[in-house]
Amino acid sequence: MHLNLHQLDAFARVARLGGFSRAAEQMHLSQAGLSILIRKLETRLSVQLFERNPRGVTLTASGKGLLPIAERMLQDAASILNNSQQLAEQAVRRITVALPPLLASTLLPGVLSQFQVSHPAVHVSFRECVGDELVHHVYTRGVDFAMTFQPADNGEVESLPLGRDQLCVAHMPDHPLSRLTRVRWSDLVGLPIIVNAPGSVARMLAEDAFASMQEPFQPAFETGNHMTSVVLAGEGLGVAIVSSTVQALALSMNAVVRTLIGPQITRSLQVLKRRGSPLTEPARAFLDLFGKAATREMSAARTPISRRSP
Repeated sequence: MHLNLHQLDAFARVARLGGFSRAAEQMHLSQAGLSILIRKLETRLSVQLFERNPRGVTLTASGKGLLPIAERMLQDAASILNNSQQLAEQAVRRITVALPPLLASTLLPGVLSQFQVSHPAVHVSFRECVGDELVHHVYTRGVDFAMTFQPADNGEVESLPLGRDQLCVAHMPDHPLSRLTRVRWSDLVGLPIIVNAPGSVARMLAEDAFASMQEPFQPAFETGNHMTSVVLAGEGLGVAIVSSTVQALALSMNAVVRTLIGPQITRSLQVLKRRGSPLTEPARAFLDLFGKAATREMSAARTPISRRSP
């Protein structure tokens, strides 16, 4: 038989009110039910807590010693419940997300602007990281969720589809590729290629595309991220294989972003969250905006450039 707060509450009420009748009424119990609670508590502690008399009950010496302890425990329990409600409210007013630098520098600013309009009271903080570090933050509950193009290899972390992006080519507006209505992977053969360093998903997919054409893949420049690749392409150092998410920022870097076809290669943008942990309403709204932003950038990159007159 275990000591519980219900028994302590019954004991404290009887002690304060000096009898079982009013205490039972306050607790919405019968006097018999209240007596059972007190008897179980006395049995558990191996002491008598009350002396019965015609006028009611009085505390024994053991009861007098227990009363301040019981009241303190009940106050602590009430404080825990109150704080848990406050913590739950704070959780709804805060979102912590992990995402790769690519998404942080391209889609995140616009999404944050929209989210602040719809959820002005919700604070968003984010951590830029990649690969296993993203999964680690989710697994250790360091973030509410993460966004990535790589599935999680962890049984406690689940992946949910959010949207898609696709591999594109970025080049200067006056590059010879601009004369093509659509750009195929085969059109990149022989051109100086700028791409992420080995290990990235985009690099692996680009290598596969060239392998399917039985063409050697020998990049002119290898970078740490898509934005650097776009900058180099904008300087005329080559053509960059990048994500469609860089579409908007590329315009300020003297580069245009075009969909690559033959084949068209897409990647799944996924949400990683701790298995069994539901997302709050603000978190779901934030992710909805992010998924729509990725779709817009993908659609914008698909728009072909009209053929120019010679």
